[in-house]
Amino acid sequence: MQVTAVKTSKGEQSADVLTSLGHRPQVRLRGSWLVGIAVVLFFTNLFPLIKLAQRSLITDGRFTLEHIAWVIQSGQVRTALVNSLFTSGVSTLVAVTLAVPLAALTIKADLPGRNFIRLAILSPLVIPPHILAISWQQWAGPVGYLQRAIRSLFDLFGPLWTLYGPGGIILLLSFFSLPIAYLTVAAGLARIPRSVEEAAMCEGASTGQVWRHIILPLVRPHIVAAVILALLSAMGNFGIPALLGIPAQYTTLPTLIYRQVASLSTSSFGRSASLGLLFGLPVLAVLLVQSKIVHRAEQNALGDTGESGMIYRLGRWRRPVQALLLALIVLCVGGPLFSVAVTGLIRAYGVPLTWENLTLDHFRFVLFELDRVRVATRNSLLLASGAAIASSVLGAVIGYTVVRARTRWIQAIVNLPYALPGIVFALSLILVWIVPPIPGVKIYGTLGIIFIAYLGRFLALALQPIAAGWQQVDPSVEEAAKVDGAGFWQALIYVLAPMIAPSLGVGALLVFLQALVELTLSALLAGSGTETLGWLIFGLEQGGYTTHSAALSTVLLIALLLFAGLLGLLRRREAS
Repeated sequence: MQVTAVKTSKGEQSADVLTSLGHRPQVRLRGSWLVGIAVVLFFTNLFPLIKLAQRSLITDGRFTLEHIAWVIQSGQVRTALVNSLFTSGVSTLVAVTLAVPLAALTIKADLPGRNFIRLAILSPLVIPPHILAISWQQWAGPVGYLQRAIRSLFDLFGPLWTLYGPGGIILLLSFFSLPIAYLTVAAGLARIPRSVEEAAMCEGASTGQVWRHIILPLVRPHIVAAVILALLSAMGNFGIPALLGIPAQYTTLPTLIYRQVASLSTSSFGRSASLGLLFGLPVLAVLLVQSKIVHRAEQNALGDTGESGMIYRLGRWRRPVQALLLALIVLCVGGPLFSVAVTGLIRAYGVPLTWENLTLDHFRFVLFELDRVRVATRNSLLLASGAAIASSVLGAVIGYTVVRARTRWIQAIVNLPYALPGIVFALSLILVWIVPPIPGVKIYGTLGIIFIAYLGRFLALALQPIAAGWQQVDPSVEEAAKVDGAGFWQALIYVLAPMIAPSLGVGALLVFLQALVELTLSALLAGSGTETLGWLIFGLEQGGYTTHSAALSTVLLIALLLFAGLLGLLRRREAS
């Protein structure tokens, strides 16, 4: 028998000894560490929301219910609330109704090309809502390419429909909420073990009975969670109701808050704060319910057995279903993206699409001649990069704390700004910094307040993959490094950081993608000299410069798709 000697490092030997003894080290953090994290999160996440509640109830140093009374009694608020509930409710119903069969087809069926179909379903996650609205307006609007083709084919005249108003808002909110609902339902379907379905079939159950009595009951909590998440996503959306609702004088709660703040009247901040408070509290309550539903579903789940679920055969329906889905993808994804690119190439919006009408002038103008684009690009790249780096670094520290010390209250504080509508969080930051809470620190009207907004709101995005990365790192590795004489920071930098580097990269890219063309926060916080790309595209479209906004949107979409591809590569590397 040949014996091969394998040389191991001292750290590996220490870790093996600790593991062989059944020792799972529990890392205890210093109190100063937790206090430092709490102070940072207080100023970035918690204090703005406290200020929001204070401003709605206190005016000129005295307690008052005047602004709350206005919210309750105002017909304008009631109309906006009804409009928000109507558009959000109907779009949620449409999104979840589509998400369930789509998840079933792409997760549990032998559908050809299901990976491509899954990517198409998730594409709205990469496209900012306001660019989504612009692309659909140029595809299916009164002078859009789809309407012009239908009118030409059937010899019709005049607009066939309009996207302005509740109909268009519902359509695009459904499209925007679909990926969120799809991911939630798909996660539930992927957790169902194959053995459960096979056992039912061995007892004589048909495919329909397995779905009706086993699969759907097991995935029902995820469907409920999908409904809640899609509803909250639709209610908090600003870009779509702003571009399609304001021209039609159709007001929702986010656009009402925006108009109240923009009015700069003496009571605007108090009324806006009351609107934000009454808008945000139910959102937090609903999120708490959703969290409990998902937690209960995970407790009642059959467990992760490591086995893949059953794949059901579609038989003769495989090709027809694939053809139908591909046609819908061309209509709902390809058409709008094609339209926004072509609109940036034509000489004037609405002219026929011919070779003579194509030009690169609009791209040349926005890329090389419009000074505001250079300013906005510089600001957005600076803010997005800074927020991505700061979120990944802070997320690494917070993720370590949450996983090692089991401090769930820290994670709850991190999630608060992301759970609330962005327009509400932006308003809370205005209330904090319009009169600086720290003497001599004036950031209102500067890039600093937008940076804090991005950091506070998108930190939750970075924390998710980073915390998952920390959970995969055995604490014995850290303790082994300390046994070998390494201090905490040495162990963190030279041992632990390389192990979670892919998770840090994923978290940073997630924040960068969201912040690069963000609109909801910058709609209230950006101004002259602090323009961002999302704010500039919104302004160009609102000002009637459709071809210029389309050209700039096309450039940004190409950049976002490239970054999304890089994110996919990092995720695959992290999984491997």
